[in-house]
Amino acid sequence: MRAVSYAVACTALLLGCASRQQASESPNPATREVASAQAQSQAALKRAQAAQDAAAEQAKRAAAAEAQVREDQAKLEQDQMKLRQEQLKAQQLQASAQQETARATQETQRHQRAAESGLVQQTERSVRGQQLAAGVVTQVRSDEIVLQPRAGDVMRFKLNDRTQVQIDGRVAAADQIREGAEARVVYEPSANGPTAVTVAVNPSGAASGSGMGSGDRTPPATGTGSSSEGASPPAPTSPPPGTTR
Repeated sequence: MRAVSYAVACTALLLGCASRQQASESPNPATREVASAQAQSQAALKRAQAAQDAAAEQAKRAAAAEAQVREDQAKLEQDQMKLRQEQLKAQQLQASAQQETARATQETQRHQRAAESGLVQQTERSVRGQQLAAGVVTQVRSDEIVLQPRAGDVMRFKLNDRTQVQIDGRVAAADQIREGAEARVVYEPSANGPTAVTVAVNPSGAASGSGMGSGDRTPPATGTGSSSEGASPPAPTSPPPGTTR
């Protein structure tokens, strides 16, 4: 459509030029005035066409800019969504790290309390002349329990009304102890044989330590099969406690 308009304008311009040339050579003033008006009209037509072309070009640039804006907005929305996802992931990782830190702190405190409690108990046993043995229960009666340490001979301990029995951390009776379970026995040596003060049984776990705990330097429960480290020999006047029957 623009090409047709341009062709019509060019034809009119050529005709106008021919008419102006003839009119300008005419001695009639009215004819020359008409020719001048036609020349002005042609100039105005050229300016209008140039303005139209410039407007079309500007419309193209505006459309391209609008498309670029839409593309930039879409990319911005994608980047914002990615940012929110990364922020959410960072918050989740931070919360997980805080939970792990809290669990590690609680575990450390629990181990520390257990170590302190064990140290206190060991000190109390030392003060009272008590010793510690650990092993597998091979025999149990109402008045006696027999342990097989990881190294050495069996160890026999007397049970009485003051003996405290715990199975898996719960108060129990001696007749509830099963052979094959792991047990730790705190006992008091005597001339008549070691007497159990406490018996802690762990039905499923392995007994920690083989025989006497470190730091116990008093006589062992047996003469030849004790698993204590660095234990001093029994007094010559006292028979070896806990000998195998």
